[in-house]
Amino acid sequence: GFQPGVNQDGGKAGGAGCHSQLSSNSIDQTDAYGPGGPEDQVLNLVSSSSCRCEEKLAGSVPRKDPENEPRQPWAAWVEHAMKFQERFPNVNLSGHLDFDDYTPFSNQYTCEAFPSWFWDQAMCWNSNIRSTIALNNAIYFYKDRWSNAMGPYTDYSIPEAEYQRAFQGWTETPMSYATFKEHGNIGVIALPAGSCSQTGQDDHVQCAQDAFDGFGEDIEDALEMLVNDDLFPNFGLGSPVVFARSWRSDDEVDSTAAKWQTFFFCDEFDGEKYSVQVEGSGDDTECRLVAS
Repeated sequence: GFQPGVNQDGGKAGGAGCHSQLSSNSIDQTDAYGPGGPEDQVLNLVSSSSCRCEEKLAGSVPRKDPENEPRQPWAAWVEHAMKFQERFPNVNLSGHLDFDDYTPFSNQYTCEAFPSWFWDQAMCWNSNIRSTIALNNAIYFYKDRWSNAMGPYTDYSIPEAEYQRAFQGWTETPMSYATFKEHGNIGVIALPAGSCSQTGQDDHVQCAQDAFDGFGEDIEDALEMLVNDDLFPNFGLGSPVVFARSWRSDDEVDSTAAKWQTFFFCDEFDGEKYSVQVEGSGDDTECRLVAS
């Protein structure tokens, strides 16, 4: 019964903690000690024994060309991890942070880069969703510096959505079980980025089903899992279901560092057992799970 993200009773925190290896009952959180932050003091990626993110590394990193190189919140945390991480002692990515001399994506498919699961063991938790989103955006923004592009396999140097959407990220935001149960009655189904166009702005359920074999079955399997899973006791027929598309602006179609954004919307879906029905219009539009 601990509140989310609050250290108490010997360091316990509800919904928060470090990465653990269940097979050996051990903690294997990635450390990265080194100078950083506003005062250039020795910091780790986490600031507490329960592995809360070090907020002194929440800032952006100055760029030599600020007009064309955006300042990304939590970029300092990502660069700190790349410089000082101890997970792969033979991989030193410090030189990859020089945006003048380093060729983007040159370390793809090599041992001079990280697999995407590196961030699973390095990931900490934040107490607010904005920091969580910003941190994951920074990890994506730096993919040309750290990713070996092998898990999932892709080529990030190609700007087409087919290659840019192949990405694994991790997020951790503590939440109490009571809050989870209260709000765990909404189904969210994400469409692959750029399902219908290179920008993703026009993505909808039917064209995603046309583009990807078996995607309709995947949607129905997800709905059935939500209905039958004891973790979601309040989800069932009549529950709201929304879809999510990832999109980028027209002027970022040729960019390998586009900032994809998520847009939630209502759409029809017809499955063999479950369907999603759109009701109402305008601001009163609702999507509901119904029996087919």
